[in-house]
Amino acid sequence: MGLVKKLLSLALLGASLRGLALGQDFPQEDIDSGKALIEISATAKANALARLETSPSSACTKENVRVRKEWYVGRSEAINSSDPKLIHLVNRRTLPGPERIAYRKAVECLMNAPQVYPNVTGPRSLFDSFGVLHYHLTPAVHNSAYFLLFHRLYVWTFEEKLRTECGYTGALPYWEWGLDAGSVENSPLFDGSETSMGSNGAKTNGTGGGGGGNPFFPGGSGGGCVTAGPFTNYTVNFGPNTAADPLAYNPRCLRRDLNTQICAQWASLKNTTETILESPDIALFQANLQGDFRWPEARKWGFAVHGGGHFAIAGDPGGDFYFSPLEPVFYQHHGQIDRMYFIWQNLDWEQRQTMAGTITMMNMPASRNGTLDDVLDISPVGEAHTYRELLDTVGGSPFCFVYE
Repeated sequence: MGLVKKLLSLALLGASLRGLALGQDFPQEDIDSGKALIEISATAKANALARLETSPSSACTKENVRVRKEWYVGRSEAINSSDPKLIHLVNRRTLPGPERIAYRKAVECLMNAPQVYPNVTGPRSLFDSFGVLHYHLTPAVHNSAYFLLFHRLYVWTFEEKLRTECGYTGALPYWEWGLDAGSVENSPLFDGSETSMGSNGAKTNGTGGGGGGNPFFPGGSGGGCVTAGPFTNYTVNFGPNTAADPLAYNPRCLRRDLNTQICAQWASLKNTTETILESPDIALFQANLQGDFRWPEARKWGFAVHGGGHFAIAGDPGGDFYFSPLEPVFYQHHGQIDRMYFIWQNLDWEQRQTMAGTITMMNMPASRNGTLDDVLDISPVGEAHTYRELLDTVGGSPFCFVYE
């Protein structure tokens, strides 16, 4: 009888989590405020760690699993709640100032490590090499079957280089955009302090979402060179994508055009949460995440959280589709994208180890479907893996991390 009760309890827990994944348990006010996101995030982390405990790999254990945290949420008022449990969860996500500084210094170190691509004149560092890789693979890894898993490996490889090349000992921090939807300019990520990733750009006339008067996006509050804090002296060495030779040397300052309107409209806590809860399968999840208009359900998301996060930073190279990784905060943005994927997967793990879509952007030109046995080779920056190996962040081959 004890065994029957245990099996029944597990079955009820599974049903409850599937209901949670479909958004059946949350009032709209909890979705809007971020309470629901905190709860499903905690559930996803617990599920991943439970899986790790029951099926540990030789390379990933509960003792060595990395925990990725939000850049800085020392503000319990960010979640409008008096519930001690929820406030405790928020405060656990605080990344201390010294850890933020250590991360930023490791990024600066990577900007001085040797680049790894032959026969290109623009890149000057290993940090730049990540930009070259993204430039080459962009048409295959956006609005395609490969989007989520490519970026998971890409961001993890960046994190690994910070550790192996620059002595960083922490985990990669992510940026929860929705916490700054009221004012991106005042975000701890962009406040220009020692513990930030630098400030907004200087205010210029005629700025747009790309930092150069792009007519498709409302103008932000900057547009010029970063004015304060880290990365004021950082040189963007190549690009933009519109140049005659995008990989040629083209030194210039880092420009930002922070845009609260775009963040609030497309990357809010509500949008983040509903994207996860309203996506029953991988095809719709990645469509909702990217605002892929080929899916009618995804059209309401506009730029969606992926575009919303990118264009909340904007500028040059942040607003460049091909060279956005040359913006240092790219990795916090895509850390949040991968966090959403992690949460979505771990709310119903058994049903969410799949891939959908073709191997070209928007299926142009028309191409075959991607498969989990396809190989992603990111040399010379990183290694080759099958996409199947990239599904599980606690699988130990190659990953061993969860999100707080």
